[in-house]
Amino acid sequence: MRIFNSDGSEPEMCGNGIRCLAKFVADVDKAAPRKYKIHTLAGLIQPELLADGQVRVDMGKPILEGAKVPTTLVPTQGSTVVCQDLAVDGKIYKVTCVSMGNPHAVIYSCDGRAIKIDDLDKELVTLGPKFERNAVFPARTNTEFVEVLNRSHVRMVVWERGAGRTLACGTGACALVVAGILEGRLDRERTCRVDLPGGPLQIEWSTADNHIYMTGPAEVVFNGTVRT
Repeated sequence: MRIFNSDGSEPEMCGNGIRCLAKFVADVDKAAPRKYKIHTLAGLIQPELLADGQVRVDMGKPILEGAKVPTTLVPTQGSTVVCQDLAVDGKIYKVTCVSMGNPHAVIYSCDGRAIKIDDLDKELVTLGPKFERNAVFPARTNTEFVEVLNRSHVRMVVWERGAGRTLACGTGACALVVAGILEGRLDRERTCRVDLPGGPLQIEWSTADNHIYMTGPAEVVFNGTVRT
């Protein structure tokens, strides 16, 4: 699988895209629910079509070493960047950096106050690019702003590298759950519901194998023919 953003850049992975691909292949092959192996620039990813129509994806292990995310922010927990200060537009954001094969900057608080998604509605379009192209992210970054509803339920909005504001980001949902657990905001023992503008995802960071598992829907929107 290869993915191209609206600006023409090519990201390593797309969590929502890989669910859609699994659904598409299953529909074309008229196959019973099964698991697929899909090669991406982020490595081998394995989505599984479930009997209820949902797709569960083994997203692999998160990359936590700051230099490999990559970011030049100074690590705060071993080699991991957790709750590190980043000044943007005169405000101090607490940033946790995680890679799911692509880079993510996850933000739960600003100027010592918890993020409120409704307050970011108009601000995201100007704020997002200032994170994406910040010098501390040499490969640019996806940025997730997260509001905690309880220890297994969050809301988020995302500014995607190369695409801008989008309705959902599967790798971002995975990254923010990892970040929330590292920050002590979320429980690892429970699956976390992530509410995105496009709908909810269920994210689990397994204690058994350290892999992230993402479960969510995939639906056919339209069919067409491209003539060349």
